[in-house]
Amino acid sequence: MAIPTYCPQCGSVLGTRMEGGRERPACSTEGCGYFHFGDSSIGCGGVVFRDGKALLIQRGIEPGRGSWQIPGGYVEVDETIDAAAEREVLEEAGITARVTDVVGFRHAAGTNPERPANLYVVFRLDAISGEPQADGQETMDAGFFSMEEIAGMEKVQALSVWAINQARSNEPGSGFVSHHGDFQIRPGWSIFGLGPTTEGEEQ
Repeated sequence: MAIPTYCPQCGSVLGTRMEGGRERPACSTEGCGYFHFGDSSIGCGGVVFRDGKALLIQRGIEPGRGSWQIPGGYVEVDETIDAAAEREVLEEAGITARVTDVVGFRHAAGTNPERPANLYVVFRLDAISGEPQADGQETMDAGFFSMEEIAGMEKVQALSVWAINQARSNEPGSGFVSHHGDFQIRPGWSIFGLGPTTEGEEQ
């Protein structure tokens, strides 16, 4: 990704300064203090089971048009990551679901100039209502499939198969679970940790 020329906070031309062990684009305007730490994005995906079958969607857009994967996408800048996972499952597959725990994550370092660094967090969700339905834009098809059916399908994303197997092999709630009520958190924060929540206990 291109290195910015101007400071996004005050509009001054950026120079460079040492910060955190390396030289970075930085603003020299007094009182600004902006450093450019690189471009990155956060994505999320959802593993949803119904009657022992896993929810998959067929991508309707590039890259990977026609391939199968768990529903997911980018986290908007103004939404919590668990809300994003629930939104993506509903938008892409027509299923209302609620997050139970985190089953894993994939981090991609920004070693390719064309692709920023990305963190992709995989959640397990409980299906609440709805029937699988593609949105006709980002997804071409959606459905619940057994592992045997998935094994016989073409162009199934390896990361999605890994995520499904992680969720199948570990009990619900065994991953990172919501700890939002453990202490007073800032607006917009999401807190997930191991073990049961301490909400209601003395801190």
